Amino acid sequence: MKTKKYLQQLKMVAAAGVIILISGCGEEIPPGTTPLNPSAVVKTATSIIEIVQQPKIYEASGTIQPRTAATVSAKVMGEIRQVMVQEGDKVAAGDILIVLDDSRLSAQLRQAKAALAEAKQGVRAAQAGLESAQASSTLSGKTFRRYEMLLENESVSLQEFDEMKARYDQAAGALAQAKSMREASYNRVEQAKAALLAAKTAFNDTTVTAPFDATVTGKLKDKGDLAAPGTPLIRLEAIGSFEIQMVLPESHIHQVNIGDRLSVRIPSFQNEALAGEIKTINPAADPSIRSFQVNVSLPDLPAIRAGMYARVLIPIGETGMILVPETAVIHHGQLSGIFLVDADSIAHFRLIRPGRPFGNFLEVLSGLKSGDRFVSHPGQNVVDGVKVEKP
Repeated sequence: MKTKKYLQQLKMVAAAGVIILISGCGEEIPPGTTPLNPSAVVKTATSIIEIVQQPKIYEASGTIQPRTAATVSAKVMGEIRQVMVQEGDKVAAGDILIVLDDSRLSAQLRQAKAALAEAKQGVRAAQAGLESAQASSTLSGKTFRRYEMLLENESVSLQEFDEMKARYDQAAGALAQAKSMREASYNRVEQAKAALLAAKTAFNDTTVTAPFDATVTGKLKDKGDLAAPGTPLIRLEAIGSFEIQMVLPESHIHQVNIGDRLSVRIPSFQNEALAGEIKTINPAADPSIRSFQVNVSLPDLPAIRAGMYARVLIPIGETGMILVPETAVIHHGQLSGIFLVDADSIAHFRLIRPGRPFGNFLEVLSGLKSGDRFVSHPGQNVVDGVKVEKP
């Protein structure tokens, strides 16, 4: 029977997870009436209204933003010599964005290299001095020990022994000083290496490069401008890496979790359904609006742009609703209605308040109730007051 077929279609809609959006309820539209025509009989199919349980959805709105964005700034002072990119350009990590004047830092780099070479020469000289002091100390040590033996045998005078001990102490002091000088020369080399590294880093920083694959979204300086450390130069957005930043009221925050996959609609994409995934949930609510910041990642699509409006559909339970075939609804200007069939098989036109379309079905917000019998495919012969019979 047609009624059975209609019910089967409704069940198929329910099984497919038709989304029911939260809508405000207005005043019920009263049924319309027209004069009856009891003499007419029309053969047509009818169906029975049934309440269908569907997922209840909260619709959150948000703005698409890049997951990774950066403002590249200068690290050293210098005049901008070249700007290698324009807004809209695609760049890869390591690509040159801006070149600064390097003449001053180039001179500092040469000085640092020369200072390191000099420090290394100082190490070699200190090492030679240490080796000489070690030889003298070794010789004086042997001589001193021999004089100690001679003194015991009274073969040298005490004055001669004291003179030898003074030379021995002097050699030991010279050795200690040579060791200290070598250690100091090593320290100077390390300091020179650090200075050279700093000079190289500063010199390399005159070439400003992209930190990741990105799109240039802002060129903030031009050739000839002076850049100081911290001066913003270029704005970048990571390629193909976007998310929706939205706020969720505290009444619904417990219904989402990190990792949840949600349906996303972007109006500029003709509301085509996209799959998003919750990446972050701010643990603290904004006290001014009692809402939480939630970020939903998006698939990598070239048409997505920062700043686009998006809607995220969040299941928050189930609700009952009335769905009727689109073919059963008759539209007259801004009014919509459906032919109901009473117990005497008489058709009566009933105004309804339509909701959202779901495939080949239309949600009815008011005007119908469960158990109502209606004409599934009213033709031109179905008018208010005609008698309806099964075909």
